[in-house]
Amino acid sequence: MSYFYDSKLKAGVLVQIPLGRRQEEGVVVSSHDLANHKMEIKSASFELRNITKIISVKPILTKQQIELALFLGQYYFCSPGIFAKMMFTHRSFSEGELPKKPTGDWRLATTAKRQKLIIVPTVTQTEKIAVKHKNSALWHSGLKAKQLNKTWWRIKTGRAQTIIGTRSALFLPFANLKEVLVEDANNPNHKSWDMFPHYDSRLIAQKLTEIFKCKITFKDFCHPEHIRFAQYKLRKGSRGSVATRAAKPLDSSPTAQNDNIIAPVIIDMRQELKDGNFSIFSISLYEAVKKALTDNKQAILFINRRGAANFILCRDCGYIAKCPNCDAPLAYHLINNKPSLLCHHCGLKDAPPATCPVCQSWRIKTVGSGTQKIETETKKFFPNAKILRLDSDNSPKPKDQQKIIADFINHKTDILIATQMIFSWPTELTTAQPAVIGLLSADTLLHIPDFRSGERTWQTIMAFQSVIARRHKPTKQSRNITATHGIATLPTVARDDRIFIIQTYNPDNSVLKYVKNNDYAGFAKEDMATRKTLNYPPFSQIIKLTFRHRDGKKAGQEAKILAAKLSLAIAPLSGATKLNNVIASPAFAEQNNSEYSKNNQLTSSPQTCPASRERRGEGGLGGGVEPQLSDTTSPQPPPQLKGGGKNDIEISPALPAFLPRERGKYVWNIIIKFLPFPTPHFEKGGLARAKLSFGGIFTAPDFLRRRNSLLQYVPTGWKIDVDSENLL
Repeated sequence: MSYFYDSKLKAGVLVQIPLGRRQEEGVVVSSHDLANHKMEIKSASFELRNITKIISVKPILTKQQIELALFLGQYYFCSPGIFAKMMFTHRSFSEGELPKKPTGDWRLATTAKRQKLIIVPTVTQTEKIAVKHKNSALWHSGLKAKQLNKTWWRIKTGRAQTIIGTRSALFLPFANLKEVLVEDANNPNHKSWDMFPHYDSRLIAQKLTEIFKCKITFKDFCHPEHIRFAQYKLRKGSRGSVATRAAKPLDSSPTAQNDNIIAPVIIDMRQELKDGNFSIFSISLYEAVKKALTDNKQAILFINRRGAANFILCRDCGYIAKCPNCDAPLAYHLINNKPSLLCHHCGLKDAPPATCPVCQSWRIKTVGSGTQKIETETKKFFPNAKILRLDSDNSPKPKDQQKIIADFINHKTDILIATQMIFSWPTELTTAQPAVIGLLSADTLLHIPDFRSGERTWQTIMAFQSVIARRHKPTKQSRNITATHGIATLPTVARDDRIFIIQTYNPDNSVLKYVKNNDYAGFAKEDMATRKTLNYPPFSQIIKLTFRHRDGKKAGQEAKILAAKLSLAIAPLSGATKLNNVIASPAFAEQNNSEYSKNNQLTSSPQTCPASRERRGEGGLGGGVEPQLSDTTSPQPPPQLKGGGKNDIEISPALPAFLPRERGKYVWNIIIKFLPFPTPHFEKGGLARAKLSFGGIFTAPDFLRRRNSLLQYVPTGWKIDVDSENLL
């Protein structure tokens, strides 16, 4: 947006501007002499309006922050104002110029000291890491406004050398940033799942290294896929640098030779059933836990599912209790020891029926296992053991989690039953040094309908491998803990005093075969080959389009219309572009928030996106710019795209979400893959610039410009999720 003023304003100045009939705040990005742009102004289709008033005389954003906001607005196809707003402290824009200066000498240092930014996925981890860094500045949502104000000034003036924070710390006004460290890089909390756009702190951290020309380090147990790909691209000539720190690589031989490495034991649960063991514990895991308790050692039992059971089932007619708002099975929970049915999507609670509401049968059974059921069964097997459970039901607050972990470290707990939440405490777990780790069901990780499931399963296993691959401290005198509940005369498992057991009904899974042989290189090679064949990231960029509406019929119609318009937009590329049949279909969650939703999926290459269509909408400092179409009742032919290369664009049919209805709305999706294959249609030098970009071609200006020109066809009301984590 362009406005005029009677004098030149510095970039970063906060102003008030007219937007339609209302007044909004905005940040000056650049100023130009009016005399040099008279012809442009005369030929413009809009009237240039005056800035209403100046809110801050001095720039409130640095030039680096402005560059970051503009890039993120383009990358996530939204208003840069959304990200600019994140760069302010928690205050009203109209209250003053900058956040109030604390008392004392807060003048900007003439030579700002080198600053190091440490990004962690959770608030809890900021406090833990701060212990190791004296005089560090903390930044997270749990701090009071006064603390945030003081920290903001310390960082802006260059007096804070080490900054530790969650993903919001990436938007701070750094004075002399020289290093970025991303802790626990594989943690999914690095992506903003709770707000839109769903930005990824790891990508933003890499962009910061390009802006400040500094070093970046990713720290985790193993290298995630996006880091491997970033390393490849950066080796092509990026100005920045990427380093990775991970746990010591595992021995690639079938038998681990390093004494600190515990080769996992893969248990075939099908054989357990054949042998008459119908328990959630295999014989090997039972014996391992029993011996650990006898030796006064500890065990961790992992299952990434909370609650008591997945759902309830009538064994006579097949009835499954479902949420009336989401069409999702209601999970069986014990809330205050009272049986309840709970929807994990909208939070609806209901009492379980005594009889089947369809056939009146009494034969109702719970299916599946969660942490609550594991806790109940473990207490039956080991009644004298001290058992604690770590999940979002039992410990929703960091303080509750900290107490459970502290009890485990101090040997006040014998068995810890946990979900993925446990990985927020990696250092504490290695301090505890458990003798036994049991992954109760690898299948719940492996069979998630996601192309990343194999990699994430490997990351989970590697994390536990690093926890248990430590030498144990001498334990106290052994005490006898009796094991009961119907298992007798079980064979003793030959092993050393530390053991990692993985239970599965599919031991022939290729991921588990590589795990058993500690062959990460082999797994990574196969995983990348599969992704390349199917054009999955990191060999493409995926964007998910989602539409939700209360009326299922209207949701379907809207998805079909958009799918038709997208296919018409790329029609000239037929023969040079792969175009799947575009048919609207409901999304995984068909009903969401009392409106029907549809998803459409597109795959497009940067060189084939339309470049001439412009978005129409409104935007202020906090408002997004929503693309609009003039006609949504019928698929009118849009301006056709020109140019392109072979297999540049892949468009999926419009599909119903995995849960066709969620929160009262019907959901439909369209998935788009943007392929990075170079073609002669790049502008001169465009490909070279793509190689120099920190994220490769997917962050190159040419790619984003063409990609976004295709996204201009998406009307208001559709959600555009860039780099979507969930394709369902």
